[in-house]
Amino acid sequence: MGLNVGMTFLRLIPIAATALLLAPATLAQPARPQAPSQMQLRGLTDEEAKALIAKVADAQSKVKNKEQVVFELLSGAPAFYPMTRTTPRDAFLRLPLAKTFSVERKATDNKLWQPYRIIVLPDGPGKLLWDVEVVLGINGQIERIEMLYRPPAPF
Repeated sequence: MGLNVGMTFLRLIPIAATALLLAPATLAQPARPQAPSQMQLRGLTDEEAKALIAKVADAQSKVKNKEQVVFELLSGAPAFYPMTRTTPRDAFLRLPLAKTFSVERKATDNKLWQPYRIIVLPDGPGKLLWDVEVVLGINGQIERIEMLYRPPAPF
């Protein structure tokens, strides 16, 4: 009976040695960067950012339901990206606002329009992103949404 225990122990040594050799390689793998749980904000409050995103989401809903909305809608990407074959309307409808990374109120001297920049990370940090400019008019209505599908900095 002692011989069987010894043989089993000897069989486990190579398995344990292999596990120890592979463990550092597994532990050395860098962790995938995670998007922050809270949006990065520049020049506006959390409430203002949420209100802006809600306004854009409402516009998405209206476009989806074929309601009449009046604002300019532009979308683009580098010429070799497949996203260039997507219409601005389809790109806008698929814009995952729930994955918004940052919102910025852009400086302007124009009293009639207020531009904002929204960065949306559809596939997470370090991947291609949507750089969205939303321009609100004097009454807070959306005047223009311009979306650029691009790589993150530094290109």
